[in-house]
Order: sequence, then C-alpha cells, then structure tokens
Amino acid sequence: MKAAFLSTLAALISLQPTRAENAPFYTWPNARSTDGTKIEVLTHLESRLSLAARLGLSQFHSIGDGVNIYKLQMVSSSSHRLWVDKTDVDGTVVVSIGGVDRPDEFWTEPATFEIEDSPSFADVGTLLKKLESQAGNVMESAEKSLYSNAKGGFVDIISPVRTSGIDLSADYNEWANFESAVGKSDASKFNKKHPGDIDFFEEYMVLKSLAEKTIEQVIAERATIFIHLGSLSTIASKDGVKSQKYKVASKLMAKVLNKAVKATGEYPSVVGLIPLDSRAAKRSENTDFIGEFDIKKAKRKEAPLVPAEQPKFAGSEEDTSVVTPLQKNANKIARPKPGCFENSDVCGNRTNSCNGRGKCVKSTTQSNCWSCVCTPTVMKVNGANKTTYWGGNACQKKDVSVPFVLFTTFTIGMLLAIGWTINKMIDMGAEDLPGELSAGVTLVRK
Repeated sequence: MKAAFLSTLAALISLQPTRAENAPFYTWPNARSTDGTKIEVLTHLESRLSLAARLGLSQFHSIGDGVNIYKLQMVSSSSHRLWVDKTDVDGTVVVSIGGVDRPDEFWTEPATFEIEDSPSFADVGTLLKKLESQAGNVMESAEKSLYSNAKGGFVDIISPVRTSGIDLSADYNEWANFESAVGKSDASKFNKKHPGDIDFFEEYMVLKSLAEKTIEQVIAERATIFIHLGSLSTIASKDGVKSQKYKVASKLMAKVLNKAVKATGEYPSVVGLIPLDSRAAKRSENTDFIGEFDIKKAKRKEAPLVPAEQPKFAGSEEDTSVVTPLQKNANKIARPKPGCFENSDVCGNRTNSCNGRGKCVKSTTQSNCWSCVCTPTVMKVNGANKTTYWGGNACQKKDVSVPFVLFTTFTIGMLLAIGWTINKMIDMGAEDLPGELSAGVTLVRK
C-alpha cells in the first residue's frame, strides 16, 4: 500500500511543470566586474525592453505595468544614461546559444542581467527576428542571411552600407576542416552522417569564421549581427547532458564563442545563454517576451518607451525627446530652439541628424555643448553643379547670406552711381555762362 502511494505521489510530482532556470546575459564593453555587484533579474517584458534599448529600437516598444525603470536604467545602456532617449540603431553583436546546461561553467564572466524563468530557444529566436526587422526599418536596409539550419539556428546581419561586404568564409561541406580545427580526438565524438552532429559542426565553423574574419567586417561597417545557435540542445536531448559528446560539444562551443567575443574588442556585444528547453516551462504564447507588434504591417505600432514619471535617479535636465524613423523618412524638418545640446545623441535626435545636411560637433569654447555644423550640398542642374548652402541651428534653411550680400552691394552701388550722375547733371545746369558768351548779349530795358 505504501509503495503504491509513493509511486502515485512520484507520478503526480512528475506531472508538475518544472520551474525554468534563469537565462544569463552578458554585455560588453560594460561587462560587470567581480566586485560582488548584484545581478539584475528581469521579467520577460523587461528583458525585451532592455535588448531593444541596447539596439536603439525603443521606439517600437512600450512600457507595461510592473516594469522596474531602475533595473532598465542599470542594464540597458553601456553608459548608464537615460535609456528612453536613444533612437539611432547602434552596431551591435547579439549572440544567443541554446542548450547550455551549466552557464557558470560554460562562461566564467559575471552576467549583467538574467531573464527570470528562461524563455524557450524558439521564443528567443522569434524575438531576435523581430528586433532584426525593426533594425532594418530604422537603417532602411534589408536583412541579409549568412547562415540558417533546420533547427532554427541562424546568422543574420543588418548593415547601413548598401553594398555590404560582410560574409562567412566557412566551408560547411568539408568535415576535414572541422577535424583540423578541433582535433581528431574531439571530432571522433561526432558522426558526420547524423543531422544533429552536422548542425553542431556547421555552427562551430560559423563561429570560427566570425571570430577570424566576419566580426572585423561587421565592426568596419558598424553593422548589427544576430547569431542564434542551438545545436547543443539537439545533442542534449538525444545523448543527454551527461554524455561525453555533450561535454565535448559544450567545451568546444564555449571556446570558439569566447574567441569570437574577444574579436569584437570594444564593439557593443550581448551574449545570452539559454538553458535546455526540456527544463523550461512550455509556453504557447509568450507575448511579454516576443511582443504583439507586426513589423511587416507597420514600422511603429506601439507607443514609444517613455515612462509615466521621470525616475528619481535620472537627471532632471536629460533630454527625452524622440525623433522617430517615421519622422525622418517623412522628410519632416526639425526646427529646435537655438542653443547647445548636452551630448551628440541628444543633438542628433533634436535636430533630426541636422536634417541630413551636416553633423553634430562639440564646441571648442564651451563644455558639454554640441551643435550642428552644416555642409553644402551639390546637385547637377543642366549639366552644371549647383551648390546649396544651409544654415540655421538644425541646418533647416538655405543660407542666402552670400547672394544677399552680393545683391545688396550691387543695389547700393547702382543707387550711388545713379545719384552721382543726377547730381552731376544738376550741377552742370547751375553753372554761369563763360564771359565770351555773355558779352554779346544785349540787355533790353522796358
């Protein structure tokens, strides 16, 4: 009887959903030091907002109920400035690795934040795809796929350079390259005919190519690259996390990932380690993490990320105004009030990047003073170059000072010349006749 009760209890316990582990995320160049700093634990909504803010995509998302603004302030920006004023896409390397059994052994650096109750690998991939589309809308550049596999892994880039030269140099069809890279001893743990092992081989070679060449191209173009790899999950589900194959695969993946991250140098980077899906709570709809927006239908469906009240820790004079991509694309001219801006980002946002006719430059005479320096535009009209000069505190109006000075100078000169001529003519009529002419004139008396 007791044995039956225990077996029934064990069966009931097995039916209970197991609580998912937290997913740690690591950021550079502001990775936390080992000084005991508290690691922030974010909800799914806070995690999405944080990733969007780091990528400069806050305008596509809105703050929901229960969001801790202080935590977002601490983890959403490398400079820890007010995060909601950032609207320009920054080049960033975003990496997510699925199927990591022990993140503390996989990656030795302390995490910047953790996602509470880790989302599934598929949900993370869906979010990255949507962030990718948003970045493409802001950059006005189409996404380019460098790699993908049947298990949901992919490597995509968004580059502001129209003719991007970013590509992968890995040869996925040469198993000998994999053996040469990891050594025959480790390579012998994998079978080149098994789909799961092939995915791992390909993903490993992708990271190797990224570390050796592609990251350098990404940095040169200031592009954003999304790397989403999950072959460790396939190996873990088939062979188990205790298997020698999984241990070798985890070791190799951690090593090549570390090499790729080091290649980024000071370039902004985010690395997320996603626990095994089998140990995570299953979710059919994770709208807090993925979001409810549809990128294909509208560039901006939700309200911008602006908190209802200014957080106490933020400077009261911080500029939180936002110039959205839609405003830029609609050719709306920014006409801010004259004066200095406290940093380059605020200057760019308030002036719509100087309306595309100049750039924000720091003053050499005043501290914390950024303003627009306008540059002339040249257009061909009937085969000849026509130069247009721009002025105003946001380069929003044509600079007509030179034509005005020329026209005014010419007009004044002409008026002076005409006045001088008339004056000469009057003086000539008022002069007395010479003596020779007046001597022959007879005066007639009446």
